[in-house]
Amino acid sequence: MKISIIVPAFNEEKLLGATLASIQAARVAFVRHGWDSEVIVCDNNSTDRTAEIARGAGASVVFEPV
Repeated sequence: MKISIIVPAFNEEKLLGATLASIQAARVAFVRHGWDSEVIVCDNNSTDRTAEIARGAGASVVFEPV
């Protein structure tokens, strides 16, 4: 089973790092069950470092201009 965790984000550079760290810590439970997981950040046309921070935390980034 693969779990996808989707995080919608618009100009979240101040909070995104801590959010993704919390998600990463919670993913440990999936590993215990033998489940694969992924984190996808949907960058809603941010003008700050949101996408860069997400990639740095190991998340996939999908850009949404609207």
